[in-house]
Amino acid sequence: MRLCLIFIITLSGWAHVLRINVPAPEYQILDGKILVEHGSYINPPGAPNLPCRNLTIALPPGAIVEHVSCSGSREELTSISVLPAPPILPMINDNSIKTILKSHRKQYEQFYSSTQLYPETFGVLLSKGGLRKYTLINVACYHFAYKPVLKKLYYTPFINVEVHYTMPASNSNRAKFCQKLMNDITFDEIAKDAIYNWDDVQTWYHTDTPHRTDGYYIILPTSLQSSVDNLVIHRQNQGYNVNVVTKEYIESNIPGDDLPQKIRNYLRDNITDIEFALLIGFSTDIPWRSVVPFNNNPYSPWGSPDFSPIPCDLYYAELTDPDSLSWNSDGDNYYGEVWDDNFQPVGEDDPDYHADIHLGRIPYSTQSTIEEICEKMIAFDNNTDLSYKTASLLAGAIYYFANENNSGNSRMDGADFTEELMNDSVLDRTNAVYLYEKAGLRPCPYTCTDSLTRNNIIAYWQNKGIMYECHHGGNYVYARKIWAWDDGDSIPENNEIQWPISLQTSDVNQLDNNHPATTFLRSCLCGNPDVDGLGARLLHHGSSAVISSSRVCWMTYSDPGGMPYHFFDRLMNDTTLSNGIIGTAYDIARNDFMDATGFWLPAYHYNLFGDPALRQYGRLTSIEEVEQKTKVPSFAVYPNPTSGLLTIQLHSSQKQKIELDVYDESGRFVQCIYNGYIQERTRAMNIKLPAGVYFLRLRNELNTEFKKLVIVR
Repeated sequence: MRLCLIFIITLSGWAHVLRINVPAPEYQILDGKILVEHGSYINPPGAPNLPCRNLTIALPPGAIVEHVSCSGSREELTSISVLPAPPILPMINDNSIKTILKSHRKQYEQFYSSTQLYPETFGVLLSKGGLRKYTLINVACYHFAYKPVLKKLYYTPFINVEVHYTMPASNSNRAKFCQKLMNDITFDEIAKDAIYNWDDVQTWYHTDTPHRTDGYYIILPTSLQSSVDNLVIHRQNQGYNVNVVTKEYIESNIPGDDLPQKIRNYLRDNITDIEFALLIGFSTDIPWRSVVPFNNNPYSPWGSPDFSPIPCDLYYAELTDPDSLSWNSDGDNYYGEVWDDNFQPVGEDDPDYHADIHLGRIPYSTQSTIEEICEKMIAFDNNTDLSYKTASLLAGAIYYFANENNSGNSRMDGADFTEELMNDSVLDRTNAVYLYEKAGLRPCPYTCTDSLTRNNIIAYWQNKGIMYECHHGGNYVYARKIWAWDDGDSIPENNEIQWPISLQTSDVNQLDNNHPATTFLRSCLCGNPDVDGLGARLLHHGSSAVISSSRVCWMTYSDPGGMPYHFFDRLMNDTTLSNGIIGTAYDIARNDFMDATGFWLPAYHYNLFGDPALRQYGRLTSIEEVEQKTKVPSFAVYPNPTSGLLTIQLHSSQKQKIELDVYDESGRFVQCIYNGYIQERTRAMNIKLPAGVYFLRLRNELNTEFKKLVIVR
């Protein structure tokens, strides 16, 4: 439910000001911790990890933002200990981790030795761009501030956001671009879900003759045109207006500095007709735009091409502004700069993360291979067998052991991410096979279907509609991580680690290609488009679609489940916006992730191999939730503290819908334990959590209750 807001427009000649009064989110201070539901955590590593509100705000069509300011009145709230924002970590095993942890420690010492408020401002402009016809900005509102030395927390009940903007001349290219989209409603449902001031801006985007495009565009080399004949017929039979466009036509007829810019300009020129776009060809035929996230630093602060530049198809899907105003706004030809070397958001370019079309690609230039992939995608698109389409294979390896190489870092296990999906009922545990690391020292503590091995991954891949893995990857492989032996110091060290292969390109022909899986690879480099890598091979054999990383994968503790969690949630669980369409779910998931974190790297390095219009369920679908307004039930937790399994007893005097969530000690959401109806009886549930302090929140629409929980080892 959207909170109330005040919306004012001030006109002064050509100057315009939009003022929005933003109320603080609901919060709880419990045992010295801030608990905020659906808060965003957009803080530099080492800074106090305070929640904020990340708002997507609409402006009049084509508005040019001149300045954004945020103001308010702070009041001292309480004395608490706010933990620092954790380091942002690559999912790779190299010396970059040492450098990142060292930088995190330095920034932590700087922030926590200061008597100054953090943040000093009440808000900041995060990005500007649009979502098809809607002109947007994203603003982080900081309702909480902190003085680390004094341990004082401050609170701002309302923040006044002022957006100063001008309107383009009526005959300008910007105004013409907006005008041709004025009747477009293709992404209206997505926009309504995202835009904070939706109810107040309808007059700006009044639609006399609403139009929803059914355009499906394929861009490929001339020599490959006949390879998509069957796919074209299939999409036409579904009602799409299919256009096949050759790269040679674009290269000869569309202006631009290079072929990637020409392709993007072509897509911008035809945006009113495009909902889905499929690029077909190896990277030498249909090139990628390689982006540089760190200002003027093409190989990143760690000097490795495995980190940057990053081949990124978001460049083709985000079409609001020309390159000169967005991806390369500083004109230095380092596209997509968003940070300095310390992840401070002072980027020199102005990219936007809201995709304006849904885009994927088939990364092959061999006709027979493309034909085989298209035939498989058509069969998947027509298959409505839910027992297969909802069955999942989840493979979680260990990313880091605690204090690995004496770094002081926390343990990170891929099983945590797969368990979260099943615990939250995003994926059905009863229809899932989950494989965890059971070899070596300090293996995964969770129970699982079977141990994580290469043979088991191949064997259990059969008849699965979903596959999600968390490993250490390379161009052609992803691998496990085993602490094989210890020299006596109880510290996992490089020479004690072994790397058994879990899957490699030579294995894919053994996988079930008659029941291909929608696959998310959370391992580094598997989606590198410069080679015929694992992600591409899986699209050819074993997968219906593959989301994989073109360079090193990253993870932020602000949202540990990351884009995979949001993708599967939007594809399999909350399908009201995605309708179960893979490309749509992926683009909405990116919005969800970026709204929560503002962390650009996963938005850059994950790309979709496959048809973005593919239907996971073989049909269009949506799920709507119904809530009851009743009294909150009682609940008990025991044992507490506990070193093992925890039992939670719920008791309700009547049937009602409740939510039971876990938050960590810094107030970040950890997982949903239960979301559904309970009857007039006691219900016991078991969960397992790593050691630490947590808060359990039980609520229905009218009431909320918290309990503190301590897990010891």
